[in-house]
Amino acid sequence: MKVSIVTACFNAAATVEETLRSVLDQRGVDLEYIVIDGASTDGTAAIIQRFAPQLAHFVSEPDRGQVDALNKGFARATGDILGFLNADDVFLPGTLAAVCAAFDAAPDREIVYGGLEWIDFAGQPLGPHHGAIDSLADILDVFRVWWRDRQWVQPEVFFRRSLKDRVGAFDERYHLAFDYDFWVRCFLADARVSRLEQPLVRFRRHAGQKSVDTTRGDHEIRAILAGNLVDPRVPSALRRRLGAQLSYDRYQTGASADRGSFAWSLLRQPRWLTVPAVRQRLVASFFGRGKKQPR
Repeated sequence: MKVSIVTACFNAAATVEETLRSVLDQRGVDLEYIVIDGASTDGTAAIIQRFAPQLAHFVSEPDRGQVDALNKGFARATGDILGFLNADDVFLPGTLAAVCAAFDAAPDREIVYGGLEWIDFAGQPLGPHHGAIDSLADILDVFRVWWRDRQWVQPEVFFRRSLKDRVGAFDERYHLAFDYDFWVRCFLADARVSRLEQPLVRFRRHAGQKSVDTTRGDHEIRAILAGNLVDPRVPSALRRRLGAQLSYDRYQTGASADRGSFAWSLLRQPRWLTVPAVRQRLVASFFGRGKKQPR
């Protein structure tokens, strides 16, 4: 079983060597490692070039960003199992062997994911994280799953090549949530998953990473969710429930065209009554009426 790992990078001279070593030092697997650099200007390419004899493919050239680079890398991948690692993150020892063993043990599973350890830019631990997503309902319910610390963090997830062939390339329309869009499409393609309890990755959190732009990321996730709620493969009850919650969420965040009062908006959107936060708001409002208001 061959494993193909793709790293897309740009100006990552401070961390890329640690990333490369963490992949190339994996033992007990048939590894194909592909690195796509976006014409870095800080010496990143020179660092990667030192490892070129151990890489299946390396190129440093202008691209349209991370998603374009990943698509170029996966277009060259020939492995049975695929994954991608950011140029500032690190695989833990034994990660790829554990992933391959999990796929071997469950031939019907097309995604394997584990946990990770948050670290700061210097590599100091910040705490653990473990995603918990096992179904289409989980991945679409961003309100109770993705935005409640049950999200997948991209480097902890691995998938079969056969699944990616069915699902297709990453969508360049999404700068931050392209991975979320891809996982949704995987579940719509009936992917089954296995979960490993062990951490697989050390994931850096720092001000320079693009994922700190949570406003843009959340906007993209809402757009992806809205687009998929019209897909007939999504059960109708789930479409109704999440559609109501998305409508109220957009009202709350100012992303909706509705600028009326809550009461007036609720009259126009009675489906909001199915949203737990709306019912809690109504209860709090009712029981708070008789209380003396502070001056």
